[in-house]
Amino acid sequence: MKLGVLVIAGGLLLGTAGLGRAGEVNCKQVNKYLQTGRTVKDVAETMVVSESDVKKCQDQAGSEGKAGGGEKTGDMGKKEEKK
Repeated sequence: MKLGVLVIAGGLLLGTAGLGRAGEVNCKQVNKYLQTGRTVKDVAETMVVSESDVKKCQDQAGSEGKAGGGEKTGDMGKKEEKK
């Protein structure tokens, strides 16, 4: 009985310690989801973060996009080679 209580208490302790560390939001992933047409609410539910965190990432990406000079990433900016 005492061992069971200790195991449960240890699990709760580790679980709450993990929550404190999981406070960081991966803005890169958030913005990828937003670019696919998902709503702020949908992204927040998918990533288990608050909507305000998603909006912060969205605002941060918008300000970086203005400062970046419209640089394209990925395959979208590449031209096709003629054969």
